[in-house]
Amino acid sequence: KEPNEPNRFGWVVEIDPFGPSSTPVKRTALGRFKHEGAYVCTSRGGRVVVYMGDDQVNEYVYKFVGSANATSLRARGRSPLDEGTLYVARFNEDGSGEWLPLVHGEGPLTAANGFADQGVVLVQTRRAANAVGARPMDRPEWTAVDETTGLVYLTLTNNTSSAKVVNAANPRKPNPWGHIVRWEE
Repeated sequence: KEPNEPNRFGWVVEIDPFGPSSTPVKRTALGRFKHEGAYVCTSRGGRVVVYMGDDQVNEYVYKFVGSANATSLRARGRSPLDEGTLYVARFNEDGSGEWLPLVHGEGPLTAANGFADQGVVLVQTRRAANAVGARPMDRPEWTAVDETTGLVYLTLTNNTSSAKVVNAANPRKPNPWGHIVRWEE
């Protein structure tokens, strides 16, 4: 039995719909978890942004931000998903929030805490999110951005688990119907 078998799953794979003979690419920089969706857009500065939900009880919302202007990268034959920073959301009790970087060597994401390098941070994305203090959510799923206002919308399925974590962003216990969280970047 292959000991790394579980690590083969939970990744976003990019498929070029305009290149039927192209090879699909596993996008490890986007982390490994139970992706429900990946909403791709560009920031005002032209960087690719990918919002993702981890569809499981008390899991997290993630955002990947590319390292450079997507158009410039494509012109040089590179994908805007090759390099960037993966973040996890922490929604605060006062209604504010912040994106916490999941970068090896920053905060608790060190070898002393079991994160030998950035590869381990990305393979063990949930554990890294726990370590930096992300906000547990009610099964985050789909995300969308209103291109006119810039507001971001996140749907959460539900959470009827007795282990549900109640907080300002997930106020109902139990939460059998789910809810929507909206924020401005």
